[in-house]
Amino acid sequence: RAGGVSRTAVAPLERLKILQQVAGSTTTAYNGVFRGLTHIMRTEGMVGMFKGNGANCIRIVPNSASKFLAYETLESWLLSRARESDPDAQLGPLTRLTAGAGAGIFAMSATYPLDMVRGRLTTQVDGKYKQYTSMTHAARVIVKEEGASALYKGWLPSVIGVVPYVGLNFAVYGTLKDVVAEWQGLKSGKDLSVPLGLACGGVAGALGPTGGDPLGV
Repeated sequence: RAGGVSRTAVAPLERLKILQQVAGSTTTAYNGVFRGLTHIMRTEGMVGMFKGNGANCIRIVPNSASKFLAYETLESWLLSRARESDPDAQLGPLTRLTAGAGAGIFAMSATYPLDMVRGRLTTQVDGKYKQYTSMTHAARVIVKEEGASALYKGWLPSVIGVVPYVGLNFAVYGTLKDVVAEWQGLKSGKDLSVPLGLACGGVAGALGPTGGDPLGV
């Protein structure tokens, strides 16, 4: 529920970002945050601000669940393998980066059709030919006209972008928690207070998209 609320809150900015990415040099209507949002509101109304948000919210639950499940599984497996040769081995940045990258690839692959449909819905602009009317309609039309494999168009660059994005997210978050916990004299990062945990998450969240953003375009 929290994920859906947060996604909805930033949905206008998310749509503007995608429109800026696909517009290129064909129009300057979306240049700048204020100018772009004003143009969307003027030409499409409030509804235009939230196009594709339904698919995005639906995607959050399976994406997040599969990502964290895969991360915990990979992290435990990598640590157990490391302890076969070194019984005192501990989780490090490289282990977290590898587990995070693998988890991101798994989650992205599992939910990519929803992301693809969301992209198609988001880039539709009122005043032009409207090809899709809903998520299910978009999925049916794509499969009928382009084949089922079309639901995975753009999968490779998206997956490549997930490696630095999710990998850095988990690696930085886990490592920062360990560093701060040691500085605080705590046994582990799990003992951190909520504000400190949020601060670590904020830093990790800022670094992750920076690493994968070019491939997101």
